[in-house]
Amino acid sequence: MAKITIDGLAGTGKSTATKMLAEKLGYQFSSSGDFIRMQAKELGLSIHQFDDLARTDSKYDITRDKMVEKYGKIHNDFIVEGRLGWKFIPDAHKVKLHCDFDARVRRAADRDGLDFETAKRHTIQREEAIADRFFRYYGIENAIDDSHFDLIIDTTNTKKGEAMEIICRHFNLK
Repeated sequence: MAKITIDGLAGTGKSTATKMLAEKLGYQFSSSGDFIRMQAKELGLSIHQFDDLARTDSKYDITRDKMVEKYGKIHNDFIVEGRLGWKFIPDAHKVKLHCDFDARVRRAADRDGLDFETAKRHTIQREEAIADRFFRYYGIENAIDDSHFDLIIDTTNTKKGEAMEIICRHFNLK
């Protein structure tokens, strides 16, 4: 039995690695990014508009964080993809994906159908807003500091599926 959290900034490959790992292991998969997109859609907002709303109303972030924490306490054999999983599920195997900034922006631009400069601006704004909220809500100065994680993988030049294989080897998961 294993609990796994996968963290990283936008465009590091969290969703891809998490979905592939969950499928390989037969684990439940949960994504805070999917939850955020669902919240935005329910409110008729883009992810960026929702991010603006969440900056001024803490209930969206705090509610989601409490759900992740509760989930981690009552379930096993799952993977949670999203920021602060390491904090809310402390008994998990904690993985951080890292990637070069320009590569992350290119991936985000492709995913969201944006040009590079627009994706870059959105990425910077979103990451600054998220970092500010983590500090205001929890006093966390650097949510992606390497010391929070058991395994760090640079995905800048990895092939699809490679991060999943590294995670399996590192934690001896079959």
